[in-house]
Amino acid sequence: MPLEPAPERGFRRVMHCDLDCFFAAVEELDNPRLRGKPVIVGGDPDRRGVVSTANYAARRFGVHSAMSGAVARRLCPGGIFLRPRFDRYRELSRAVMAIVDDFCEVREQVSIDEAYGELPPGVVGCTPAQTIATRLKARVLEETGLVISVGVGRNKSIAKLASDLSKPDGLLVVKPGAETEFLRPLPVGRLNGVGPHTREKLRAMGITTVGDLASRDGGELAAALGKHGAWLWHLARGQDDRPVIADHGPPKSVSCEDTFERDIADLDRAAEQVSRLGAEVAARVAQKRLVGRSVTLKVRWSDFRIMTRQQPLAQLTAEAEPIVAAALDLLTCEIGPLLAVGGALRLLGVGLHNIESLDAPAWAPVESASGYIQLPLFDVDEMRTA
Repeated sequence: MPLEPAPERGFRRVMHCDLDCFFAAVEELDNPRLRGKPVIVGGDPDRRGVVSTANYAARRFGVHSAMSGAVARRLCPGGIFLRPRFDRYRELSRAVMAIVDDFCEVREQVSIDEAYGELPPGVVGCTPAQTIATRLKARVLEETGLVISVGVGRNKSIAKLASDLSKPDGLLVVKPGAETEFLRPLPVGRLNGVGPHTREKLRAMGITTVGDLASRDGGELAAALGKHGAWLWHLARGQDDRPVIADHGPPKSVSCEDTFERDIADLDRAAEQVSRLGAEVAARVAQKRLVGRSVTLKVRWSDFRIMTRQQPLAQLTAEAEPIVAAALDLLTCEIGPLLAVGGALRLLGVGLHNIESLDAPAWAPVESASGYIQLPLFDVDEMRTA
């Protein structure tokens, strides 16, 4: 797996840009009286809301994204809880991405507040990556009032690690040849794709740092973790040939989920919610002229365990009837017996996967030379432990 093009073409330079505490930062920007105070953006903590973003003042109390709003309030009783304003966030995201475009040959947006950029190859006499990133950060601050952290390296993995490790308001360039020194001491959990379950498996193998992982035999990792293990071994050695892609085609999945004010322990009530969520998914994909070929049911139990189950469809569809029917079948067969013996559900979600666009029927996901593909909607480790 090559790290860079041929020497005469220069070395590859990938930039990762990540807006710091984006939703909370926008709220502080629009209401300066919030600055310096713990701001938590997300669902209503009195209605089982979940934290979307917490600023650094709130994080000092232990609040983090995806945490229950009720837990966040216990940890930070003086926190200011705000509901998301997605239209405003999208407006500022577009402004920031337009600035990123001015510095990159190709820009790949991976979320509302995060993007990769392919810089011109590094050759003798070119503008240093440090200079490019410094100018980008200054423009984002001047034109939008927001702070963005930037990492640069020879591939996506290195660039993202660099921006993550430099936060807040960070800028870190990992120079060619310095990848091993940069990666070796990092906890293995820093690598993309290493969740709690994988981390425990690696720890059992005596692997706790990225350096430990890189020093092992690739075949050993593949035998222990399959294709995922082989991919992690390459990342640990600084090898990642994924391209920066401007257009990914249609999304991998479309989903709807809901967290309930009170746990659901009755199968009929759960079926009502699944039917509603399935119909919402169907409406969304139809509006976007998409179709899918498999349905996923996601549940979070009252003890916060997560399960996901998937069922293929007979044919590509955006119709509510087959989507709802498949989700209800999964609920009845997989979840119903557990409800019958005293289980209770905190959350339900329905997703349509393996999406294709009606406007581009020839489109298909392309797997890179590394064998890497985008992770599914639901966390890989959660699916394995279900």
